Amino acid sequence: MGIREIGYRGMLIKAGAFEVVATGRFIVSVSIARDGSLAGQQNAKFFEPPSDDGFFDDPEEGLECAVAFARAIIDGEIPGLTLDDV
Repeated sequence: MGIREIGYRGMLIKAGAFEVVATGRFIVSVSIARDGSLAGQQNAKFFEPPSDDGFFDDPEEGLECAVAFARAIIDGEIPGLTLDDV
């Protein structure tokens, strides 16, 4: 399991990679909330970064993908994914 937490443009990105039991493959999730706000922590939105089959072979690769995906969402580069209610 790996976890990464970073601030980006006033938002807090938290990504986690979790091994599917005894497979050596990882699922990854990412949350985005307003940085430094307790209310923002309660209103975090969760996303699954894209992968070919929903899994990653390496937790670090998955975390890097999750953080890049979250940054793209924050930057408004992913159609249909917004943070209006965060």
